[in-house]
Amino acid sequence: MIFRKPAFLFFILLNVSWLFADPVSVDDIVKTAPITRDRQLQEFQQAFRPGVNSYFNLGISYTPLSSQLPLESPYGVHNGFAFRHHATVFFSIPTFKEKSIDLGAFWSAERHGWDTEDFLFFPAYEKFSFIRSIQTGGITISQPKLKLGGALGVQYLNVEKTDNVYPDQSDSLYFWGHAYWSKIAIQTSFYKTKWRHVRLAIDLESKALLGGDSSGWKTYLPNFDVALFNGESKDSVKVTWEQNLYKQLLYSRVTAFFPDRGFSSATLTLYPDPSRMFGLEASLYRKKEGGYVFGGGIEVPFLRIAYNQAYDIENFFGAKGTVIVELQLAFSTLGKYFFGLNAAKAAPMEDEQVKLPSGSGKGTLK
Repeated sequence: MIFRKPAFLFFILLNVSWLFADPVSVDDIVKTAPITRDRQLQEFQQAFRPGVNSYFNLGISYTPLSSQLPLESPYGVHNGFAFRHHATVFFSIPTFKEKSIDLGAFWSAERHGWDTEDFLFFPAYEKFSFIRSIQTGGITISQPKLKLGGALGVQYLNVEKTDNVYPDQSDSLYFWGHAYWSKIAIQTSFYKTKWRHVRLAIDLESKALLGGDSSGWKTYLPNFDVALFNGESKDSVKVTWEQNLYKQLLYSRVTAFFPDRGFSSATLTLYPDPSRMFGLEASLYRKKEGGYVFGGGIEVPFLRIAYNQAYDIENFFGAKGTVIVELQLAFSTLGKYFFGLNAAKAAPMEDEQVKLPSGSGKGTLK
């Protein structure tokens, strides 16, 4: 009974949200390629940490109504489905005699675009459809005790289907490299002989999960991510500042692009537990044409629900004005512990006590 009213309100919101939805544009769909490539490499940078054994992420963005995210082309507005399906797997295992060196592998794949029918595996491939996949793979080596690690890999972009309303785009192959030492990570990628990006990530925040402090002033040190992109016309810089505001449960994040846009978005995220398995977020996004969009979302295992959330506007073709439902699951492991991406602590573990019959002489098992 307690869930009936919230479920009913969500059903109403989902069915009227299309009235306020903005269409996704042809340009926004095409320009998502470099955003996706960078997001996959940034996700790897956050997953590849000293001692982390594995990371898994699976997500399917879902908009049940064809009127929620219509396509705006030179021929008008067309009802259909914007989609984004993605999966990421990373694992690392101790090798050699002393098991002091970890070897691992990373693979991330995303299929996104716009189609006239909703689908998971087999698209309609009809007029105005655009379907593209981007995959990032690589191998890793690390020494957890010394907090040293490195990786090499490739990125492949494949255009499955395109229509004449979209600018020309062809398949491409990128190469990338990554290295970290302690709290500093450096990353770069190349297309043929030209570099495409250089990232410097500095995580100063002390995290108990990685052997740091569980409380105190060191947990309030900031984290920075600065990426320089070599664009076709001019270079640009993306700066992200993450700040713990309260006991590694409340964080702010500010993103800016230079030299053109300046401030881009700001978020305030509450994690009920430092493991980051649950999250509640409020966000502010600055539109390119001027003005601001307020939104937010809630994330629990297996589900994320958002409205005008900055993450979707930045990563899902500028989608705003409608409810986005993402079926998703993401977690990392370190030994017997599990936690969310880039978390400060592991998820709580509970021991179960089993009392044996009196006189058995065995006591209590845990």
